[in-house]
Amino acid sequence: MTLKRVLLSFGLLLCLASTYVQSDELRNSLFAAANAALKEADNELAGVLAPSSYQQAATYYASADKRYGKGANVTRVEKDLKQAAFYFRKAAKAAGIAQVSFKSAVQARTDARGVDAEKLAAKLWGKAETKFLLATKTLETGSRAKAESRAVEAEVLYRDAELAAIKGNYLSQTRAKLDEAKRLKVKKYAPKTLARAESLLAAAEKELSENRYDTDYPRALVKEAYYEARHAIFLAEQLEKLKDKAFSAEEMILSLEEPVGAIAGEVDLLAEFDQGFEPPATLISGEIRKLLQDSHDLRELKARTAILEQEFAVMEATLGVQSERIKEEEEARERLERVTEYFRRDEAMVLTQGSNVLVRMVGLNFSPGSAQVETSNYGLLQKVEQAIRMYPGYTVVVEGHTDSFGSTAANQALSDDRARAVRQYLLVNMDDLSASRCESYGYGESRPIANNESREGRKRNRRIDLLLKPTI
Repeated sequence: MTLKRVLLSFGLLLCLASTYVQSDELRNSLFAAANAALKEADNELAGVLAPSSYQQAATYYASADKRYGKGANVTRVEKDLKQAAFYFRKAAKAAGIAQVSFKSAVQARTDARGVDAEKLAAKLWGKAETKFLLATKTLETGSRAKAESRAVEAEVLYRDAELAAIKGNYLSQTRAKLDEAKRLKVKKYAPKTLARAESLLAAAEKELSENRYDTDYPRALVKEAYYEARHAIFLAEQLEKLKDKAFSAEEMILSLEEPVGAIAGEVDLLAEFDQGFEPPATLISGEIRKLLQDSHDLRELKARTAILEQEFAVMEATLGVQSERIKEEEEARERLERVTEYFRRDEAMVLTQGSNVLVRMVGLNFSPGSAQVETSNYGLLQKVEQAIRMYPGYTVVVEGHTDSFGSTAANQALSDDRARAVRQYLLVNMDDLSASRCESYGYGESRPIANNESREGRKRNRRIDLLLKPTI
């Protein structure tokens, strides 16, 4: 049985379960244990990672469903359901093991699907699926070492399929757009933008050939190249109109100012262009950051309000206790406001996560590939020290994060090193901060807060977060 057929039966099974679970009380009671086991198996992706056990479970489940539909003896239905539940649980357990044993292969499969390799590199994808299915079956029924070896082979095939899909889709699409630009003689009007598109495409092709297992970076290069090719065509069209006097240079600049002014108006700001585009752009960016902060604060406020309302309902008879709680909340709010005032918006954002306080150091920068805390960061870190001292007794957790460029392993190591470096700086410079109260963790690229497809998004993802947690 191919993995595709396993997945089809998996989907059919889901439909059956979701349809019948709502049908009648007797069925709900009979199928409850099997449905719970099915849910557990699905949560572990057992349909993909433990197909043999999952298929056995699915067969028993379908038999029970058929017998029940025909009004068969309940004992026979229960017997099938007992077997279904057993094999679903077995599949869930096997899938949990597979997720650890086949972690790299599973990630490679996900990445390949992300670039539509199923369609764009169907032959390679099919080979990878066959090998992966064999690996999962071997893990269930045979040697773990042999299963892991086959998973490695599947991973290579998935990466080959991913690479072929990227080359077949992104590269060809960009080449076609560059050919269009040449036909339109874009080089005459937008030579720098066109040259940048060509340079980015060449860099992407080079990366894809030399570093086949890190496709995030070349994929981003290709997308940027495609954008710059379209950008060059647009610029050429506008400049050609200018040359043909379809409109004047003044009209062209005024037309560019209009959408910026409209965006400013949406947030109740006045955009003035007597000093160019930079002042209104800075104004709008500042307002957006403020709105993001306000949005976060509002979510936190709603969550706290709900908690307080619940507590009030429970303790309304003990007004003194409730008053003390309100006083504590007010003191916490005032302390948070003081800490927020320590930082400029380009240095750090101070957020709350329940009872925790998060200092997101957006202004803390490292040299590429380095974990050395540079002197340019000392001013910001001194303010962080002040913030920590506002929360005596709290546990200080330093978290390192990266963007998605580079290998997963390298990003994990770099985030670990940077988090440790900041922790070490704090311990050296704060006599009142003990090592037992300060922890550091690296999360690599696993917890993005922005889109890794854009430069600004990647910059936001490359960050150090400092979490202040009250002692429980």
